[in-house]
Amino acid sequence: MEDRNSISSMPIAQRVILGNVISPPKESAEEHYNQASIIKGLSTHNQLQRIELRVNGYRYNALTDSWSQSSKPLMNERGINKLMIHLEAIGDGTSFSNYDPKTIPKLVFFYLKNAYSSFVTYSHEFELEEERRDEVLNILLGFFLSTHNNAKNSGHRNTIRGVLSESMLGRALAGGSGSEPKSKGFFSRLNPFGRKD
Repeated sequence: MEDRNSISSMPIAQRVILGNVISPPKESAEEHYNQASIIKGLSTHNQLQRIELRVNGYRYNALTDSWSQSSKPLMNERGINKLMIHLEAIGDGTSFSNYDPKTIPKLVFFYLKNAYSSFVTYSHEFELEEERRDEVLNILLGFFLSTHNNAKNSGHRNTIRGVLSESMLGRALAGGSGSEPKSKGFFSRLNPFGRKD
C-alpha cells in the first residue's frame, strides 16, 4: 500500500516516466523502421558489399548509378573469400564495441599483420600479383582502422543508445502510448475515389 501512495503523490511527469520505464509504450512501426535504419546505416554490411564488388573488378559509376566490370579481379575466388573472411571477422562485432583510443593502434596492427602476412605467403595460390599486394594492404588497413575508430569510446554504441533512449524519454514526457494516430501526409488528403480511411 505504501508504494501505491508514494507513487500517487509523485508529480505527474515522474509518474509518466516511471510508468513508461516499468512498462515502456509500444513503438510505432515508423519508430521501429527509423531505429532499424540507423542501425543498418551504421553497420559495415554495405561497406563489405562494396569492397567485394571492387575486388571482383567492378567499378561504381555515379552518373549511371550502377556497377560495371572494369578490370580483372584482384585475385582468384579463394583469395577473395579469404579477404572477406578477414574483414567480416572484424565487421560489426568490432564497430559496435568499446575500445580505448590508446589500444586501437595496437589492435589494428595485430589484425593487419596476421591478415596481410597470409596474402604475402599464399600470393601464388591466390593468384595475387606482386604489384597488386598494396591494394590488399590498403583495403585491410582502411577497414580495420575505420571499424576500430567507430568503436572508440563506444562511438557507434552510444549513437544507438542515444537514439533509443531519447525516443523512449520523448514518448514518456509527452505522455504518449505510441498508439496515437499518425498525422496524415499530403498525398493521403488526395482521395479521388471518395474512400474514407
